[in-house]
Amino acid sequence: MTLNERAIGGLLALACGDALANGVEFSPRGSADIKDMNSTRRYLPVGQWSDDTGLALCLGESLVAKNGFDAADQMCRYEGFYDRQEGWPSELALAPGNTLGAALKKFKHTDEPFAGSTHPLAAGNGGLMRLLPAVLAAHPDLELIRLWARESTRTTHGAEECLEASELLAMIIHYLLRGEPRNQAVEAGKDEAWKSKKITTLARGDYLQKADALIKAKSYVVDTLEAALWCFATTDSLEAALLAAANLGDDCDTVAAITGQLAGCHYGLNAIPANWLNVLVDKDRIEQLAQRLIYLTPDTNANPKG
Repeated sequence: MTLNERAIGGLLALACGDALANGVEFSPRGSADIKDMNSTRRYLPVGQWSDDTGLALCLGESLVAKNGFDAADQMCRYEGFYDRQEGWPSELALAPGNTLGAALKKFKHTDEPFAGSTHPLAAGNGGLMRLLPAVLAAHPDLELIRLWARESTRTTHGAEECLEASELLAMIIHYLLRGEPRNQAVEAGKDEAWKSKKITTLARGDYLQKADALIKAKSYVVDTLEAALWCFATTDSLEAALLAAANLGDDCDTVAAITGQLAGCHYGLNAIPANWLNVLVDKDRIEQLAQRLIYLTPDTNANPKG
């Protein structure tokens, strides 16, 4: 499998996971049975992703347009997505979550792009859901991948657990893009000295010993990452991983989007069911962006604040 197939698979699977699950977001676990893109209880058209994918595309398109990391440009694009529906192919406007919304408000008033709250109670999952483009753009430079994972999160989510969760996810994706076996990739961060004991537990893979009833698809960044890693590591196909995530209830569209990043980079483009891709909104836009990101030779000397 080629690197290109893994990169495209990752970004498309992110969008597919989002599109599968966004209709039942914040529903109780067990209240829905998602089997395909046509499952009921939708508020968006079939195949339409939500802001999980939308912000990933904003980040990716900024990285391409600026030939590297420009935090201010990223924040301008996030603001445009919500305020003016830029890059959003639906008539239904979306609203940001509390932490993200507060960061965008701060950016509007101060022009400070690293506007994410550093409070531990603001440790939401918004950095994880959009992470993959930063990894693709920096690949194969692991040091740059880890830096951009943290910085792309810090714009809107500055809590240390958010930064470390994104860094851990980025390391795992890096190994998947290299074609490393799944069991080795998910252990990518086990020997790192993480500040957060909970991130240390995730890096060790303790979630593998948990019963599925203990896996929580909550918006708390540690719960979200644990759920996505569990869905990826305990299933045997991309389809099974994304459906497991979509049926967790609660913040399942974000968990499914993150699971898609992992599963897509592991199983590749050809593992995504054709009937999912046939209805996925903006499929060509997503595929072309993944290709441009993986072949990007970024200018790492540019001002990261823009």
